Amino acid sequence: MKKIKTNSLILLGFLSNTAFSQQSIDAYITDSTKNVFTLVAGSTNSLVSPVDLDFYPNQSTRPNELWILNQGTNNTGGSTLIVSKANSSSRTFKYVKDGNSWHFMALASAMAFGESNFATSQDILDANRQGGTYTGATLWPGDLGIYGVVGNPPTQTENGSHLSMIHQTPYGKGIAFERDNVYWVLDGYEGNIKRYDFGNPHEPGGDDHSGGGVQVYPEFKFTRHVSLPGHIVIDRDRKYLFGCDPVGKRIFRIDITTGINSGARPKINGENLSLGYFTFSGLSKVDTLISGLGSPIGIDVYGDRLVVTDNSTDEIIIYNISNNYKEVGRIKLKYTTSPDPMGVKVGPDGKIYFVDKANKMAYMIDNSSVIPTAIKPILVPTYKFDLYPNPTNSHLTLQTNIELKDAEIIITNALGETVKKQHTNNTNSLILDVEALSSGVYFVQVLADNKFYNQKFIKE
Repeated sequence: MKKIKTNSLILLGFLSNTAFSQQSIDAYITDSTKNVFTLVAGSTNSLVSPVDLDFYPNQSTRPNELWILNQGTNNTGGSTLIVSKANSSSRTFKYVKDGNSWHFMALASAMAFGESNFATSQDILDANRQGGTYTGATLWPGDLGIYGVVGNPPTQTENGSHLSMIHQTPYGKGIAFERDNVYWVLDGYEGNIKRYDFGNPHEPGGDDHSGGGVQVYPEFKFTRHVSLPGHIVIDRDRKYLFGCDPVGKRIFRIDITTGINSGARPKINGENLSLGYFTFSGLSKVDTLISGLGSPIGIDVYGDRLVVTDNSTDEIIIYNISNNYKEVGRIKLKYTTSPDPMGVKVGPDGKIYFVDKANKMAYMIDNSSVIPTAIKPILVPTYKFDLYPNPTNSHLTLQTNIELKDAEIIITNALGETVKKQHTNNTNSLILDVEALSSGVYFVQVLADNKFYNQKFIKE
């Protein structure tokens, strides 16, 4: 009986280890003989300069819908190829180019989907081509009845189909979704990273871009590559941002829950931003999380694995996040004599998708030993932050739908100067006395639970 029991334990252990290996994309390394490369799209499908890709987030309504971003040229602007049923031989294609992509998607470098909208960064100094610095990230609708349809051709009231553009990031190198309409952007012009909150975007093709704001983190530094992007991604816990630096040949990590407002800073362009333009300091980061790479470009997080494309060595590399970012192994790209890998994404099916810019291709890597890890959908909490009455001449009521624990309430003027501070704890409603303030525009900032919220009010 003892012998049988021991064998049973050995068998259970074997089954457990087998199940674990099947649930991991490590099989692309450990069982590489089963890797199958499939061409998803090419030049005949309107791929002209693919640099990045992402999946539409709602898999229940639009399963395996893959969006591929064409960078375009200085004269054309970027575009997208939308592949339905990307993992199937019956896949279909839809090419979409916005009515004014010449400006709003000028030399696009990266894309990232949010809950339904998506955003792009632009690797150009001046999207107007007038010798200035008028460029930044753009917010787009994921609705195919709007994107590329409204404002095509553009009119005075419908200038393309974009939802917002904040012109504070020339030479945008990468972009990553955090929550709501909040995206992080790798800024090649200043060599830092910025947090864009598009706030309340305008109607498709509108021109009022004042509904958002930007947080600048100058403590993070990198050197811009003249042509290659450096993609970034945020994990599903919205804790860490991982990014590629092809010049520094490294992967970096930033804790996006850290950093405090250090006050207003001069804008690159003088546009009106209702949520302000601020310097944030005290950023927790690891400048070199992974070193010794050639030219890391694409990056994705899948479970506890980090997936990176190296444009210099023509490899896709997998790292184990849970084991101190130890390298699991490398997939050598041999589908053509001169690969040019850029963006990478692990799809909801567990397959690895990547784009090749120079060869105008998008590929899928499949492996029968890989079973998709069950990943819970992103549950993005909806925070309601109301101020009333607004405008006011004496008092404001701040009302939230969550309990504020150990929260700091800061009121700043239009110059970013702090005019009032108040601490609160274990409440979702409080009254702010603003009667002594001069007439003008002010901002209420709530710092709570390592999050930052900002809203404008007017003192009459």
